[in-house]
Amino acid sequence: MVTIRIHRSSIRILLVAVGKGFAENDFEIAMCREAITMRHTVNASSARFSTSSLSSAPESGDRSNESANKGAPPQPTFRSLRSLLAHARFFSGDDVSFHSIAESAASAEPGQLVVYRIGEICPSQLIADALARGAAGILTEQILPCPIPQCIVGDVDLTLADLQSRLLDRPDRKLLTVGVYGSAGKTTTSLLVAQLLRSIGLRTSYQTDLGSSDGIVQTTSPERVPAAGALVEWLGESYDAGAKTAVIELSDDAAKHGRYDCIEFDLLIVTGSTVTENDFGPSGLTCVLERVASQGVVIASADQPGVLRTIKNHGSNVMTYGVRSDADVTAKVIDQEGGMSTLMMTHETLSVVMETPLCGAAMALNHAAAAVVGILLNQPLSEVVEHLGGLRSVPGRMQTLSAFGQADVIVDAARTPEQISSTLRAARLMKQPGGRLWCVMAIDPGAAPAHLALIGSHAERFSDRPILSCVMEAKESFLQASHAVLDGVKKCAMMRLVADHRRAVEWAMQEASPNDTIICIGGIGNASADAQRSKIEQITNWIESSRSSTQEEAEPKILSMFAK
Repeated sequence: MVTIRIHRSSIRILLVAVGKGFAENDFEIAMCREAITMRHTVNASSARFSTSSLSSAPESGDRSNESANKGAPPQPTFRSLRSLLAHARFFSGDDVSFHSIAESAASAEPGQLVVYRIGEICPSQLIADALARGAAGILTEQILPCPIPQCIVGDVDLTLADLQSRLLDRPDRKLLTVGVYGSAGKTTTSLLVAQLLRSIGLRTSYQTDLGSSDGIVQTTSPERVPAAGALVEWLGESYDAGAKTAVIELSDDAAKHGRYDCIEFDLLIVTGSTVTENDFGPSGLTCVLERVASQGVVIASADQPGVLRTIKNHGSNVMTYGVRSDADVTAKVIDQEGGMSTLMMTHETLSVVMETPLCGAAMALNHAAAAVVGILLNQPLSEVVEHLGGLRSVPGRMQTLSAFGQADVIVDAARTPEQISSTLRAARLMKQPGGRLWCVMAIDPGAAPAHLALIGSHAERFSDRPILSCVMEAKESFLQASHAVLDGVKKCAMMRLVADHRRAVEWAMQEASPNDTIICIGGIGNASADAQRSKIEQITNWIESSRSSTQEEAEPKILSMFAK
């Protein structure tokens, strides 16, 4: 069994796994004793394993019944929808008794629950299919003119997510669930935490902008990071795959719309400033704080007093990290040279020095946030630092491409002014002495003019040779967006406008000297993991192709008169 003690003074989690019964089980998760959680023990898991082992040896009196029913198909278990959704209203009946949820009305089987989403399908066609295929009922937001029992709810997607969570027996509570929320650094922090948890022997699943894993298979999905029902299904699949922890990158919009209301988080890591602008509803931070378990812990930056104030007013358990302010775990940048950053990580009276190719103060904050997770799991700081150092690069996050005799190139997917500011600060510290910093920035014409002006101010302040560009799909709006960028610039003549993103990158590669540093910002977007990876690979190919052509041109040519 697993015993969990939380000391309120230091908010540490001590995990002590005991029990020889688990080692005798065939499941790898039980043999590794990786069942950890913060809110409850794994007595339920022990009972499940023990029940399965007992049921594998039936009594002699039951063997005759088993042999008699051996050829019979398994009978579905029917559930009462009213018992699962106590506050829902019903029409054309008092309850809906169903055994599963149909993928669509056209493929529904007798006894399944059909879901109707307004505007996605003709209601008459859905009613006809549900009647013809013997559906048990319809989950809908509006009353439909049909005799089939209907469950009326306010939001079908949120209700369906809660329903799936109950049907799957709350998979989020079977895993140690870590949510990562904030305005900057979510993806890198999520991958660092996943790297740490895997290194200490826990099979870890994760969902990030750059890809996902169920604990076994890593994928780059063509869809965005899931939320609501899709996220619940993924948690169930991760648990079935043997994962013991789940790291999830959270979206601000999904949090505001309640798409995480079906999940409880044991750990919540808050990164960036989480500044809310022009929002009259609840902030995303407040929404995710409500999803933290009662014994959960919020990990926040001590460098953001406004964020800390919101968390403490909410009454959550807090553990802090920081670079400038005093915190439970601090990370100080000692040196940064040659594409390597030397950090000094400190917790209480112990300090450990580490090296990492992930440079900059923002990356140091990400390392400190991930280190807090290791401290909470009662891991020695020296081992935590060693495990975090195993993550050597993150695609599109201060990704450095170096070549002998040519300028270093950094590829970063920064989009917001806050992200671009921290990226340019880190790149300026990474450039060689006497070298210049070239900034090829693919702006988003759809961004607010105030944000574009702020981006222009950052580019002028931190870079020596700023170049504005855009992706191919936004060329028609490039001129208008570039004028918005120039509104934040004092010396407009220093800005070079090149609408074609590839030509902008190639021109900077040709003009930069070997001591210079080129940073390519933006142009990657925040779409699916597959789309981001493809765009990062495309930009990388541009850089390598330009380097090859530059190297060929630099080779001395023999004059024709000496060819003989």
